[in-house]
Amino acid sequence: MKHLLYLKELNQRTISKLLAKAETFLSTNNFPPPQDKNLQGITLANLFLEPSTRTRSSFQIAAKRLGADVLNIDEQHSSRTKGETIIDTIRTLEAMGVNYFVVRHKERGILSKIVTNVDLGSHVINGGESVDSHPTQGLLDLLTIKKHKKRFDQIKVAIVGDIKHSRVARSLAEGLATMAVKTLTLIAPEEFKPDMKFYPNAEHCKNLDQGLVNADVVVALRVQRERIESLTETISPDHYFEKYGLTMKRLEPCNDDVIVMHPGPMNRGVEISDEVADGANSVIREQITNGIAIRMALLSMMQAEVMK
Repeated sequence: MKHLLYLKELNQRTISKLLAKAETFLSTNNFPPPQDKNLQGITLANLFLEPSTRTRSSFQIAAKRLGADVLNIDEQHSSRTKGETIIDTIRTLEAMGVNYFVVRHKERGILSKIVTNVDLGSHVINGGESVDSHPTQGLLDLLTIKKHKKRFDQIKVAIVGDIKHSRVARSLAEGLATMAVKTLTLIAPEEFKPDMKFYPNAEHCKNLDQGLVNADVVVALRVQRERIESLTETISPDHYFEKYGLTMKRLEPCNDDVIVMHPGPMNRGVEISDEVADGANSVIREQITNGIAIRMALLSMMQAEVMK
């Protein structure tokens, strides 16, 4: 596991090891003991060429707690504003001794291109690529589900929202397939239905009430207001909330111990109500904590391979 580009590249054994390692960090409130701080002398660069709060901050905290130095570089304050390519940016940083790179980029396929151009001692982690992939979000979601449901092969997971444009949904589905989830249901209007070839073991449902029957986990996805408004006059934000917004009433077909997740940022009153986002079934804030633990586990395991 020198690089992490797509969650589908990891097998069940590796994902299980990552989840177990993350749980050891959670047991110490994400403050690792001295023997686990194996990134001493390492520098990690967060190259986020799209906006991010959760992922970038989470990687920064995770790396620092493992002993690494961290550089945060965004589009506005980098030489890319002068025309420099991201490959040249990374090569410049490598010459400064940086050897871990977390990259978020809107261009499809850019991560694979980067991997073929970095030094042999460098590590590349996908922090979000186009609409295709967000593997560490998928891992933190798997960790959250595992903590509450223990086994994947006995549960139903429902993902609700703009699945067509969601890298979060794609990566989570890849991880759930690897972990042999019993049922994955995608709930979305036709405009937000994804290409089902990327979800070969999932079912699509346009009706929220039907799709949520016996759900153990419900994942609400962020829906961009401007995207809804540009599609058709029949799908306004209010109309979307009426048909697909999660409320306590809409959760009634789910199992009693259902957990509700959201990758954030949330549009309250569009994809989720206040009573659900802040309610007893919500594990949304827990997901953020779990994000630090899983990214610590990933970095720690990558570096452990180097040190063997």
